[in-house]
Amino acid sequence: MGNRVIPPVGRFGGIGDLQKRLRGSQIIYENRDDLARVMLEIASAKITDIVSWENGVSTLKDVKDINEGALNAIKRVKITPTKNGDVIDIEMVDKVRVMQMLAKSSGLLDQEKDADKPAVVSIEMVMPEENKKGKANDTEDD
Repeated sequence: MGNRVIPPVGRFGGIGDLQKRLRGSQIIYENRDDLARVMLEIASAKITDIVSWENGVSTLKDVKDINEGALNAIKRVKITPTKNGDVIDIEMVDKVRVMQMLAKSSGLLDQEKDADKPAVVSIEMVMPEENKKGKANDTEDD
């Protein structure tokens, strides 16, 4: 076989990549409350937080007047110059997707383990008691 050189394991996405992923997961776990807050702000952002309409005319609000959640919810802004003025196209983050992620991470979409199982009901039948003394007397006479 000769002198064969084995390359370090870290070069092939082994332990090094796994440690990076675990470190990333730990950072997310430690900041989960802030992450949830930001995601809730994004999910609750509305276009009216960014644009105002008055008398049929829409105007873009100043950046300083837009809350941080609405700014985070902006996915893309496209400005197209025309002879009648600039056309501003604002695309926001998919709110449904953000809400699905929040619901999934909070466990709202998890099915209960026992939800598909039928309920077990125990029924105990008890016959009405008829004159116990009379029955006891009958057994003594025999």
